[in-house]
Amino acid sequence: MVERMERLRIHNLDTGEQFFVLFNPTEYVLEDASHWADQDKMGQKPELHYTGGDRKKLTMELFFDSYEARSDVREHTQKIAGLLVFNKEKHRPPKIELSWGPTAPGGPYAEFPFVCVLETLKQQFIMFLGDGTPVRAKLSVAFLEFTLPEEELQKNEPHSPDLTKLYVAKVKDTLSDIAAQFYEDPRKWRPIAIANNIENPRRLTPGQVLRIPKIV
Repeated sequence: MVERMERLRIHNLDTGEQFFVLFNPTEYVLEDASHWADQDKMGQKPELHYTGGDRKKLTMELFFDSYEARSDVREHTQKIAGLLVFNKEKHRPPKIELSWGPTAPGGPYAEFPFVCVLETLKQQFIMFLGDGTPVRAKLSVAFLEFTLPEEELQKNEPHSPDLTKLYVAKVKDTLSDIAAQFYEDPRKWRPIAIANNIENPRRLTPGQVLRIPKIV
């Protein structure tokens, strides 16, 4: 029995368009992390307090070759580059789904399907025709998980006022609005900005998960 070759599929969830890479990656790296902060206790040494999980990051190198067809390899690489294009209606680049192999969602080894956005892209063109047309390229890509799993958000949604909370930013949200919601004072937006490394309190990314720290 001949094993069927499954190719990595990229599905644009905003437009419905999908395509396959020319060659599957030889490896990929899946990064994950957890966040901890000192929890002060009266008259005791601070203890580490778990404040939530991070978004997973999937990185890989993709290879493209159109030499035999004598065609411009950018016809293929441009599809990847298009995943960084800003959508005016969505107020962001497209949300995508990566699928590779038979693993079902929720399975024990379910890296795929991976719902994400393209975070970074590096294109390296390494072979050319006599007229300068590129026919071979290597693309280094990093995909960032679009949303934290629902169970992670629920697990890390403390209700005690002295613990860090999580909040998913909505369209037109500002830190002042969020401070008013959690602290009942819009002027107390600075602790949120510091906790999330935000420089402009008026510009938040919809879908961004913010840590709302406790204030004394």
